[in-house]
Amino acid sequence: MPTPRPLVSRRAVDALLTAGLNAMRRGAMVELSAKHLRLRQAFVSPWFTAVIGSLGDAVPAARRVPSASGVLLTWGITSLRPDRRLGLDAIDDNAWLHSTSWRPMLALATHHGLLPIPAFPARYRRSAEEAAIENLCGLWAVGPSTVYRYLDKAKRQVCDLFAAPPTGEQLLSLRQTTETWVRRETTTDRDWSAWHAHQAETALLSGAVSDGLWHLWRVGEMEALLTALRRFSTEAAGTQETDAILAMLTAADQLTPVQQVELSLCWAQLWHLRHAIDREGETLDQALRRAELIGDPLYVGIAHAAIARFLEGRDRDRAMACYEEGAASLRRALETPLGSASARAGNEYARCLVHLAWLNLRRNNPKAKTLLEQIPLIARQAPLLDETVGAAEQTWGEYWRCVGNPRRALEHKHKALIIFQRMGDQRSVLSTYNNLSLIYGDAKEYALSLEYGKRVVEAAATQTIEPEVLAGVLCNLGVTYFSLGQLTEAIDHYERSRQLAQQAGLKAQLVIAQYNLAEAYYERFKLHGDTHDEALGDSFAAAAARLSAEDNAHAQADAARALKKEVLGTGEGPDRLLPSEHAAHFAEMAEVERLRLSLAAPQPPSQQVRTHLAIARAYLAIATKEREAALAIASRHGLTEDFDSELTALRQTFERDLTREQQWAARWQQQASELLQPEQRSAVLNRLISAGAINKSGYAEVCGVSLATASKHLGLLAERGLLVQTGKGPSTRYLLPDASH
Repeated sequence: MPTPRPLVSRRAVDALLTAGLNAMRRGAMVELSAKHLRLRQAFVSPWFTAVIGSLGDAVPAARRVPSASGVLLTWGITSLRPDRRLGLDAIDDNAWLHSTSWRPMLALATHHGLLPIPAFPARYRRSAEEAAIENLCGLWAVGPSTVYRYLDKAKRQVCDLFAAPPTGEQLLSLRQTTETWVRRETTTDRDWSAWHAHQAETALLSGAVSDGLWHLWRVGEMEALLTALRRFSTEAAGTQETDAILAMLTAADQLTPVQQVELSLCWAQLWHLRHAIDREGETLDQALRRAELIGDPLYVGIAHAAIARFLEGRDRDRAMACYEEGAASLRRALETPLGSASARAGNEYARCLVHLAWLNLRRNNPKAKTLLEQIPLIARQAPLLDETVGAAEQTWGEYWRCVGNPRRALEHKHKALIIFQRMGDQRSVLSTYNNLSLIYGDAKEYALSLEYGKRVVEAAATQTIEPEVLAGVLCNLGVTYFSLGQLTEAIDHYERSRQLAQQAGLKAQLVIAQYNLAEAYYERFKLHGDTHDEALGDSFAAAAARLSAEDNAHAQADAARALKKEVLGTGEGPDRLLPSEHAAHFAEMAEVERLRLSLAAPQPPSQQVRTHLAIARAYLAIATKEREAALAIASRHGLTEDFDSELTALRQTFERDLTREQQWAARWQQQASELLQPEQRSAVLNRLISAGAINKSGYAEVCGVSLATASKHLGLLAERGLLVQTGKGPSTRYLLPDASH
């Protein structure tokens, strides 16, 4: 996370430090705290807040500010100790008499009455009323000017410390000093574990997340600490103190294997909120490895779902697969009643289905509704948490938006918003604001669309927000400005969304931003005739089409290519639900629909034959994909033998009327698709069928590969039974198996 800047000038820090040290020497901290309240709050707020939060209710309210000020200044002085220990005790004779590196700290502490000077009669005999400065002059055999130089050096070092933003390690050190002071100064006999637990609960309820995490760590409540990190991840990501606490948890090596999985997931969420993509991905992989070592389906499912969320904006196919893996594991965990673990499995399973529904909505697949309808059934097995219910309401809202019913969409979104606000889940509140901005824009209530969108942007100035939420709301605001005809504002927001999506690796959001930029530039070109706008529109449209094609989103790619002609896109928009078969097999069904339409026009008989054959090939491709999906599921769950007869019958149906060449093409496609491109497979088979055999040089020629690669490929094809090797040395040839007899 970026290092924060100092809050005020060093000169102000120096003035307050001088006043504070003098007040400590006179015992006038109460008067100083009242006099310098505004200045204190201005430059030491992170430091001072940490002390106040650590004091909790152990000190009466009237004494809290002066006590915190004294603790803070004392800690600043003791931070100068060369041995890095906390406090002013355990200083040996060598430090007092011989070590010059200790003298700045000792001079400052003794001069302001924080530390008494021990008697060293063998070295120096002091008088009864001798000032600390004079005592040090005699003890060190130096003049007053030297001691004052030590004082000035120490004061500069403390001033430098407080003028800079605190690190997480410094804040933890300050909190430990505060706790030591509280235990020493509090005379009542108190159960400190219960006290820390109560302070943690109070702090978290009031939104003081760093204070809550600190108290939970001190009392050793690891489960509660990890739960709080999940619940308040947005707030926790905004401070380096969280990193310091998690680092201490890791170093302590006191966590159970399950807690180590949870810790990895907490780290991943922090990296996610800070846009640290590589570290997030690495930590999620670590969480999955740890979960698989445990062998608990609950945590394997949770880890798979977390990886899927990471992939949602980057690779939706992989995200879908990970969610399905996670759902399968969580369903197994849910079927094993284990008390609280079963309740957690139910919530995680429901959330997994909600995310799957969301991804299906992004693909315009009506399967989303079926998934959402499973949530009440899960609730019968395990009580659902507010966060799960809120996520389901959020997704129902998106479903009704895609159906084209903004009123029902808004109803569900506002239900979700109420739940998240009641929970204090700022992350989900901001995500809901983003969705509301989009829906109000669809409903042409542009003022509300801008209001909700700007709430997210304003929040981003003071807290860490997930990149997909911020990129999404910037894009939604751009859409609203575009609808209002404010093209310059629209382009500005689209561009900010594009840059953020590119930086965070959010491919899906990047495509949307590029498409919208192209549309806005084309519209501005249409109004003003600036050819530069036209060129920018061409550039962004081409980029959107290219990325969509790479992601197999062919309809989206076609829309980007057609954008210049149509400018404002298609009438129904890209997010209305498709029929089931179109959603599952979009490319094939689109081709079938095109071919069917072509049959409506008069055609020569030969062309009609070709069209019907093309339709048959499209349906055959669909059948092949469905068969491969069935085989994958059967293999994954060890059910292949149970379906041998059905698979054999299906294989016979496929191969009943295929020619010998078609049979080989189908087999090579199935077993060598990752080795050879379609053109290469066709060229090798044509050479084998026409010439009867192929050698290494012939393979290298038709495939366009090196001789070494050709040798490797031929060996692999022979191992898979696709070729048979004959001869040795230069006379080595490879034949199709049925031609080797």
